[in-house]
Amino acid sequence: MVMNPNANSDAVVLARTAPFRLGMVQVDPANCLIRDSAGQEQVIEPRMMQVLVALARAKGVIVTRDELIASCWAGRIVSNDAVSRVISHLRLLAGGIAAGSFQMETLPRIGYRLTVQEGEGAEAPSTDIVPDAVPASLPMAEVSRRGVIAIATGGVVLLAVGARIGWPSAGSTDRLLIINPLAIEGRDHALEVIGRTTSDALRSDLAHVPGLRLSGPAGKDEKDRTGGADYRVDGSVARIGQDGLRLSLTLTDAGSDQQLWSGSIDAAMAGISDLQRDLSAALIEQLVLRLPVASTPPTSVAMRGDPEAYRLSEAARLLCDDVRDLFLAGQQDAAQDSADRAVALAEQSLALAPENPGGLIVMADLTRNGWSHAITARKLTTQQRVDQALPLLRRALRTDPANAGAMVRIADLYRRFSWRWDDAATLFRHAIVNDPANADAHWAYSHLLATLGDVVAGLDHGLTLKQLTDTHLWHRITLPRLLFMAGYEGAAMKLYYQELGNRPNSYFLLYEIYYLLVAQGNRTGLQAYVDRLEKGGQTDAATAWTIGRCRAALAAMAGRPEALLVILDAELARYDAGGLALATIGGRARDDLTFILAIEYACAGQYDRAIDLLGRALQAMSVYWLPSLPYGSAPFPPAMQRDPRFQALWKRDVRLADAVARRGRAAQAKQMSTALPDSSMSKALLPAPLLARLHAAFPGLPIS
Repeated sequence: MVMNPNANSDAVVLARTAPFRLGMVQVDPANCLIRDSAGQEQVIEPRMMQVLVALARAKGVIVTRDELIASCWAGRIVSNDAVSRVISHLRLLAGGIAAGSFQMETLPRIGYRLTVQEGEGAEAPSTDIVPDAVPASLPMAEVSRRGVIAIATGGVVLLAVGARIGWPSAGSTDRLLIINPLAIEGRDHALEVIGRTTSDALRSDLAHVPGLRLSGPAGKDEKDRTGGADYRVDGSVARIGQDGLRLSLTLTDAGSDQQLWSGSIDAAMAGISDLQRDLSAALIEQLVLRLPVASTPPTSVAMRGDPEAYRLSEAARLLCDDVRDLFLAGQQDAAQDSADRAVALAEQSLALAPENPGGLIVMADLTRNGWSHAITARKLTTQQRVDQALPLLRRALRTDPANAGAMVRIADLYRRFSWRWDDAATLFRHAIVNDPANADAHWAYSHLLATLGDVVAGLDHGLTLKQLTDTHLWHRITLPRLLFMAGYEGAAMKLYYQELGNRPNSYFLLYEIYYLLVAQGNRTGLQAYVDRLEKGGQTDAATAWTIGRCRAALAAMAGRPEALLVILDAELARYDAGGLALATIGGRARDDLTFILAIEYACAGQYDRAIDLLGRALQAMSVYWLPSLPYGSAPFPPAMQRDPRFQALWKRDVRLADAVARRGRAAQAKQMSTALPDSSMSKALLPAPLLARLHAAFPGLPIS
């Protein structure tokens, strides 16, 4: 008997579901197997197969989240994130072995729909009993042979099972770490106890780090035993004054005896557990940076711990997405109110489980971005907020050393606020291996790659991001930004205007299109933008503000900068007086505004003021508008570039100079668009597979 395709809540029983065709692939639910027309096979996790069957049997009808939970989770209480992550992995499947067979569509706050690609057929899944059906879970040997896609189910993260089960294993490439006893000053019994408990705590924490094996300690006369070791941890415990304590650790390359890192923390004797926790977290961060990026995710199960703490942290995380959306829409008050609710939920979560990664990550996000009223009232600098967010993320990584969310956020702090380019790239790669469906990892990594000039690689991650999610504006504008930096201006503007059609009064989007054209010195494009806005008939404040600013910039381009300077001088005065005191303004970090103002003052011919503002932006580590960095496609005016003060800006920090040098090499390799001496623009050289992905994602887009 064939199942009723409208019975979306009926339970999906894989062992009783016959194989069926979906587009160009054959789906075998009982074996959790996808097979393409060339005979290639991929095993997927049972829950993922259940959701695929539930959506396929609906034959293009929308399936609500509640219906999916009823049919695939037996109606149990599961988080929104559990469902969303399965959908994300199905998007990856649709772009991988099942490319061209079906598409996944998310309808925010409604449900999901699977549609078969035009011109391809599909069969309805059937509940006919399959002869000799095998259990939904495959034998371990079969799982090991084929590999399983990583998904999260009901708050328990099940990472992919690759060619080897568990770690370490015989013949593995795991790095060997020796933990030596901590040195104690004098004969102090209390310190000896602290030293032993600290060593035990380190060993316990480090045992969970993927790619690492522990050994030792080696005795003083047993140096030969350390010959095969890769790293060595040493440390000491000492008293400071009457009640103080200092705990110090060093990480050393065991082969060369070169010290790689050292850290120490001082605290009161009563706070020894927090001391051990924080120093262990910092050590794990350093080790993860040095361990090779695996080719497959680690085999581990990260339990969510207290279910109520998990539920609260997930609710807070979803609120943070709303906060970002509200800021992008220019609704500052509503955004801060939502941030306050997110803080309250995260605090409740951490009260129940102080080390749960979800709660720690949410608190780090709220702190770093300065979103809530309480954080804004403290008037912290950007660096102060970052300094408070980083320990929270390290604690999350200590609890779960394979946590992609913590890795992504630490990496983004490296990228955005300390210009540690290579360390950021390493963590992004770890995160993507550990969780291929982590949208934020692909989003932030694409920005890092573009910062260093590798826009081609950034586009690859941007397309994966589109496969995973298309809900939030900050994700959706990634591809038009990257296409613009690759030199495909027509395609970029088409996508920008599509977004503007969906969000006609988005202050963030209206402003970005404006300064993109101003930075480019594109009078024709800017006039067309004004005409489009006026023709659209929007009467909201954001559109009126944008039209006025565009007209002032057009006049400045024609040699009449007075109107634009009135706007800019007033805005800069407000900025300097603290009138724009929020850490996040219109969806942008406060420090990024000085970079944009530098672009606008340059448009007005005020190069002294522009250089000063650009210097302030770089001092605050903002390289916000990447096309205007050296070798970009929207450079500052030639007269300004010739100024020695401008040239000195890019040399005063070795990390920034390194980024500029990499961008120069990338421009030569045609990995990005760059302005040529004759005022023409080169285009990035896009490989054929990437072009094919772009055409598949955006049919009819002018890319060639």
